[in-house]
Amino acid sequence: MTNATRRRKAFGSSSIAVAVLLSACTTTENGKVTEADMNLTRPQAQAKVIEYLTETIAALPPGAYLTRYSELNKKVTLSPGGTVPCNDSNLSKDTSVDYGVTYFLESSDAASIPGFGDTIRNLWTERGWKFRTYDSAGDTTSTETILPDGYRMVFDEHPRGAGLSGSSPCFPRPEASDHPNAPVQIDQP
Repeated sequence: MTNATRRRKAFGSSSIAVAVLLSACTTTENGKVTEADMNLTRPQAQAKVIEYLTETIAALPPGAYLTRYSELNKKVTLSPGGTVPCNDSNLSKDTSVDYGVTYFLESSDAASIPGFGDTIRNLWTERGWKFRTYDSAGDTTSTETILPDGYRMVFDEHPRGAGLSGSSPCFPRPEASDHPNAPVQIDQP
């Protein structure tokens, strides 16, 4: 089972079936496979992912925010992120991992959410980030970009809402006591 499949199954239990494609952390935007960044740490990877997610929602209309709490099902709370092995066949303690986190994309003006996809794709285009859009789980459309530095974001559009995910390039597995702690909510700057 791939990392993407694990993440899809974990997220599929929520009321919004957002497909999360965060594996293949060693692939750059032009498909080049790279080695793990031996100087990158989980806190650094998490901080950069949060920075990219924050920059993305800054381009949206006022009132947009990311949250780990589902507005549709109050029982659903997403995790503060996690690390998974970059290579599914190497589960040893010495394997490299990537960090990924998923958020629901909400707005104080819920009617504006369906237009967020075009705004996000335009932002990514302006930055020179290539992306691909595809149908994924159920009736979800996903737009994925892999940035030149190996970070990845996925915007998911669904009839009942939207989601935004981010993941890092690979880095050495952190100590077991090093737990991700992404914020519960990310507001526009």
